[in-house]
Amino acid sequence: MRSGLVYLEGMSESIQSSGRSWQRSASEDLWDRTLSQIATKMGRLAYLARLKNPETDKYEHHGLAAVFGDEAAEDALRRSHIEVLEEMLNMSILDQKDDVDRYLEGLPQSARRLLANWDKSKGYEAILPSATSAAQKELFDGNLGLIIKHLKVEFADGEQHPDS
Repeated sequence: MRSGLVYLEGMSESIQSSGRSWQRSASEDLWDRTLSQIATKMGRLAYLARLKNPETDKYEHHGLAAVFGDEAAEDALRRSHIEVLEEMLNMSILDQKDDVDRYLEGLPQSARRLLANWDKSKGYEAILPSATSAAQKELFDGNLGLIIKHLKVEFADGEQHPDS
């Protein structure tokens, strides 16, 4: 067997070395190389939402598609988007608030301005996967509404993000 990288389009990546082989799925690759590098669930939701083409409702990631094929890449992105939402919704409201707070800290724009926009327009709904159930959307909206109100009070009191 030759050492090197072999691509099995639409299936997985196989690395063969010293007679041993391991396979990596598109989902594993996405999580190991990309999503695990994003510190917050809110950040992961936003990242995955940006990969969805609004005209086709398909996820597009050139690098993942080049290795695993379009179908496997799109499936991995779609499933991961839903998985991240479910992980976030399974967190306590306090942990969700901390996650959103950490997400806002990492953004280049004003957290106060973004919170005001979210509070007014519910713009955060754009990061939800298309397959979000009505119950998940209701829970997400309710939790984010509470989190936004709480963070706006904190920011007004100057407790956090004084430069935002």
